[in-house]
Amino acid sequence: MASWEDLPQEILELIAGRLAIEDFLAFGAVCTLWRSAATKETYNAKSKAPWLMIPVGNGTAEFFSTSRGRIHPVKLPGCRVQPLSPPQWILTSRWGYDQRVSRWGHEYRIFNPLSQVGIELPSLAKLRHKSRLSLLKMRGQGGAPRIHRIALSSGTSSSGDYTVMVTICRDLRLLGYAIHRSGEDAWTGVSPAANLPRSNFRQLIHYDGRFVALDTHNRVMTLDERECRMQLRLVLGQTFAGYPYLVECSGALLVAWKIWRQEDGTVEQARVFEVDLKKGTQEEIKSLGNAALFLNGNSAISVEFDAETCLPGIKPNRIYFPEKKDEKMHYYSMKGGEVETYSDAPSVYVHGATWIQPDF
Repeated sequence: MASWEDLPQEILELIAGRLAIEDFLAFGAVCTLWRSAATKETYNAKSKAPWLMIPVGNGTAEFFSTSRGRIHPVKLPGCRVQPLSPPQWILTSRWGYDQRVSRWGHEYRIFNPLSQVGIELPSLAKLRHKSRLSLLKMRGQGGAPRIHRIALSSGTSSSGDYTVMVTICRDLRLLGYAIHRSGEDAWTGVSPAANLPRSNFRQLIHYDGRFVALDTHNRVMTLDERECRMQLRLVLGQTFAGYPYLVECSGALLVAWKIWRQEDGTVEQARVFEVDLKKGTQEEIKSLGNAALFLNGNSAISVEFDAETCLPGIKPNRIYFPEKKDEKMHYYSMKGGEVETYSDAPSVYVHGATWIQPDF
């Protein structure tokens, strides 16, 4: 009888590709042969259950595995954390005296909790083309400028070549947009779309090789990185009493609306639209097919199921979200049109929790 060590490489890769991240890492630690099958190219995070990230203070966060029910504490290089696009990365920040610019302010770092890769971002005081950020007076009155929305281009961990886009605010008042490219030591200001004033972004993601933003006027814009200027693509035709999310799902760009009940502000339904940036159009979709969405306070994740995917407690064609009123996780069924409690996520882990997709 052949031993496990004699299994063909392609069989080992098929097994490894079906494992949750904890089991995938353990699989690769068995022996050299298994380690060669459990590479980051084998792992497909988009077909795996996401984790809940719960900041617990003192520069530490707990990551709750929904598929295994385990908690993984991770030390972070900062005191404040927020998820970003791509969803395997988080932004950490700490307040301190920045020797680089000889002033107090927020020090920011992009961090991957799984690979432990960190990228230190330049001080917000280091800006090129300040005319594009005319409101950005670093020594002005009020609190220190800080990053409000952020997105990161893909491929960071593999190539080291990346671009970061941010919106910068002071006391929740928009100051402007900026980008930072790998190899540079400063930010470059970004101009608003032609004939449009600057507006705050509700959503900012990296999709199909470009940065895409959804502003408070329901305008979808993309960044012309060469010109450092936003471009208007379309204005959403529908406005709901709720909050919209930009999310990539099965290669398509979606706007998912979480719609609130007027009586108490809880979520009563969701509606989803597919956006075509080239045509400048949107079309409502009634089913997510073999996919599910996970909504955070200001970001979203998609998970794509296949025939072999097994995610305990998580089903396709649903939209998962935290509900502040009862501090529990809920989901909206696209098929049945009802909101239900997601009982596999204990309420103690929902308050202040955000979804993250562990990946290399």
